[in-house]
Amino acid sequence: MTEQLSIYRLEDLSVNYWVRGIFQPFPQVTIVDEFPSEPVTLPTISIEEGKMSEEEYELGNRDGIRVRRWFIDTFAMNKSQRKDFGYKLMGEAKNGINVYDYNEGFPPSASPSLINHLNVISRTFDPIPVVRNLNSTLYYRGQLILITKNDKV
Repeated sequence: MTEQLSIYRLEDLSVNYWVRGIFQPFPQVTIVDEFPSEPVTLPTISIEEGKMSEEEYELGNRDGIRVRRWFIDTFAMNKSQRKDFGYKLMGEAKNGINVYDYNEGFPPSASPSLINHLNVISRTFDPIPVVRNLNSTLYYRGQLILITKNDKV
């Protein structure tokens, strides 16, 4: 018997596949599930999970509402590409992120079932200034911060 992935891990994977789906038409974009180490291959997008909290949904319900934070960093070749990545992610985040049951398998060989949805309750894109004399490799970085709440309990 294999151990099932937790809902937290399914959410992690769903955010990762969501970003990959957005940038699938651009095979030159590298997507990683952690903050990249030097040197960064440009362009790169990294996904990090942040703070998570749970709230009681209703008396007696063991499944609370999860509020999670995600950090999606973009490492671009120039200012325009950084803006394009940021605007694309901000726009796509309006509809939230579907959570799939990857216990059933992974794309492209499987089409996992939809089991939850992350409603994006806050989204912020912050262009991070380039400090030319501190960076050995010049790149343009931006960070999208998403705060999500599961809305399908």
